[in-house]
Amino acid sequence: MLFLSAPTPFTASFLEQISELNSQFAGTGSRVGEVYGSFQSGLFHSARPAKYLPGISHQQFTHHIAKAKQLGIQFNYLLNAPSYANMEYTHEGRVQLEELLSFLVDCGVDSITVAIPYLVEIISKRFPSLKVVVSTIGYVNSIAGLQQFTEAGATRIVLDVEVNRDFAFLEQANHDTKVPLEVIANPVCVSQCNFKYNHYCVASSGAQSHLYGGAGRPYNQYYLNWCFLKKLRDPAEFLKSPWIRPEDLPLWTSAGIRFFKIAGRGQGENAIVSLCRGYLDGHYSGNLLELLGWPHWHAFRDNPDGTRLAELDIRINNDRLDGFLDFFSSRKPECRLGCDRCGHCRKWAKKVIEISDQALLQKYVENMRANSLHLVTDIPGEDETQREHSHWQAMATRQEVQE
Repeated sequence: MLFLSAPTPFTASFLEQISELNSQFAGTGSRVGEVYGSFQSGLFHSARPAKYLPGISHQQFTHHIAKAKQLGIQFNYLLNAPSYANMEYTHEGRVQLEELLSFLVDCGVDSITVAIPYLVEIISKRFPSLKVVVSTIGYVNSIAGLQQFTEAGATRIVLDVEVNRDFAFLEQANHDTKVPLEVIANPVCVSQCNFKYNHYCVASSGAQSHLYGGAGRPYNQYYLNWCFLKKLRDPAEFLKSPWIRPEDLPLWTSAGIRFFKIAGRGQGENAIVSLCRGYLDGHYSGNLLELLGWPHWHAFRDNPDGTRLAELDIRINNDRLDGFLDFFSSRKPECRLGCDRCGHCRKWAKKVIEISDQALLQKYVENMRANSLHLVTDIPGEDETQREHSHWQAMATRQEVQE
């Protein structure tokens, strides 16, 4: 039995599709039991930038929660930024936080996901009707971390993605912990990436309403560039990322994991429904990268001379990955100690990763190297910063939900 948590684009048609999926898979005991989301920006906001999130009114939000509950689907609100510029310690901040939480309770929100321990205690004590879920951005990857957050009032914990394939830890954690543990099924981060800590801080600042005029402070492509340059230079990184194939979910349920979170806020409803269907069905045929939503290297197609590179096609045939993840369950490798003595992912990468054009791949790499150098060495002008801010706000406005 699986309990899936999926992002919502805040449309009624999405909820109806999810309800239909639940009906189709009712006999399996697995379902999309929860959808999650947040307002686009605010003093207290989520960890995603405003420009990628659905823009909804309070009335639309309220109606969406009511529709979800009518269909038997729970709602989880994301308040999972890693920092709120210490506003939670001020009179103004606590008043606004109280107003937001009271509104969520009145709407019928079931649970709230946070990354900050202080907020876990505030919510669990001030608003006991809200179940408190610890975000993956809480970086819980040890038994001590599980105990700390549980004692603070957490009722469910989304683990750090770095332990997704650490079966020794998953089995022990499930045995020792009283609250349900959850893993993100389709993360795209580089394995063992310490840059993600700051990346989440940067991304969440892109939704703080008190910064830079209401839609958050823009940021550049540094982390996206770094992440995908690393993957293109060493395609084995695609396999090292801690995703979980739909076919291999039984490895995790055998370790005691029943809760799986589908990442993908900012994607359209059809893409999210497709993800949910794949994980409920336990099978997906085709390019695994399409299921995971990964062709971000196409953001670097533009050449300095104004021309544009052709689309680079990278494929991982999912049907050829049978057995790949069994290694982690049976052998329990210590991935945090590095890959030099193992070679499992690199060996499989040679068998299953297909790149359409090696010469084109190198041109993407060259573009990304040049872009990275520019971002590091050039100081943006005031006009460039203002243009980026205007573009950011325009992108956020275009995300407004019309239903």
